[in-house]
Amino acid sequence: MTNASPERYRLETVRFRYQLGEVQIAARHVKVAVDTSLFLERPIDDGSFHPQHDSDFLGSHCVMVLSQPVAAPLPVVSMVGPYVRFAPHHYRRSTIHLKGTFKGYLDGLPPDRRRQLQKKQRKFRDECGGVLGVRVSSTPAELAAFHREAVPLAAKTYQERLFKKGLPSNDAFLSDLRSRGQRQAARGYLLDGPGGIPVAYLYATIDGHLISYDYCGYDDNFSKISPGVVLQLAVLEDLFSVQPHAIFDFGEGETRHKETFGTEAIDCVDLYFFQKSIRGLELFLGQAAMHGISRGAVQFLAKVGLKDKVKRFLRRGVL
Repeated sequence: MTNASPERYRLETVRFRYQLGEVQIAARHVKVAVDTSLFLERPIDDGSFHPQHDSDFLGSHCVMVLSQPVAAPLPVVSMVGPYVRFAPHHYRRSTIHLKGTFKGYLDGLPPDRRRQLQKKQRKFRDECGGVLGVRVSSTPAELAAFHREAVPLAAKTYQERLFKKGLPSNDAFLSDLRSRGQRQAARGYLLDGPGGIPVAYLYATIDGHLISYDYCGYDDNFSKISPGVVLQLAVLEDLFSVQPHAIFDFGEGETRHKETFGTEAIDCVDLYFFQKSIRGLELFLGQAAMHGISRGAVQFLAKVGLKDKVKRFLRRGVL
């Protein structure tokens, strides 16, 4: 199974993170060809998928395909087509099909889980004087105001502290935010806590029938009243009413939060396809080292006849 086209792959500057557990210890920015297709619209990979070699037109030494649906787990390192394929993360990606009503969604959850969610919502409301203040933004002006309030809030979240994934303020993000506001393709949510100050935020993007979010968080000072859970419930209630039949996607990876709210899941893997160039192999070895498989990666390069090539360039100081 192969698939490549200028429309599907886009050259982007991506931060390759080097982490110890959940803590980022270093990062580097790398230009990679990113698969921009929606993961739910891709065929399930039987293990043979790779971008066609003519994706070289992007001038990248790495092609990144996140959340590729798979039929079965793939080897962490393997040769597929002209690439060294690196598959470091397998996980189940959770979604919610927004069919029916929000009440119907809640009624479909396990009783114990539903009671816990409703209990947290009541506790938060009681702490706020009986009021649940959720502000929803969708127009360009509203989203701009949302962004101004959410950025300083995002700086207080663990997502920013540990992963440097607070809400961006760069020109590219703001341009996309304005564009999405003009075509009603994004929604920003702010949850006001005690005293009326915002304590949690979520930014959702809408692409066709898929609603996803990369940016959310809450002020850790209010963790005892579960602002993240309360805002997630409010977000889903809103989306059930304004985006019927859409799919709410919780994004890459598995967390307790996603398991709590999700109703469906699909097996996925993050794939990195490295060219057999010196630059590509250097990037591959860096990622392998980050994931603690550097010895196995070196053995793999030896097996496919690339170890000596890398060694010669290392000795010459090219890498």
